[in-house]
Amino acid sequence: MIKLLFALILSEMVLTMSLMFQTPLRKLVVIAFDLAKQGRGPLVAKSVGGTMLVVFISTLYGIMDIQRRSVDAGVVNPTDQVLAYSLQ
Repeated sequence: MIKLLFALILSEMVLTMSLMFQTPLRKLVVIAFDLAKQGRGPLVAKSVGGTMLVVFISTLYGIMDIQRRSVDAGVVNPTDQVLAYSLQ
């Protein structure tokens, strides 16, 4: 599992380095990206929208959980107070 993680990190580093400098390899990487993402605009938009929806729902659930705890306990601890004020 760790070897897979290191391989992924190494490949991301190589990709980042190839995009940072003006080399012939950069042109090939950019062309490969362009070919890979052609016709996938709606798919990208749906996945970004879905991710934003999940984050929004998670935030709302956290807010409701803090409010529910303050109503149940009657006393709000300092952490919940900071979170409640930062989310408003």
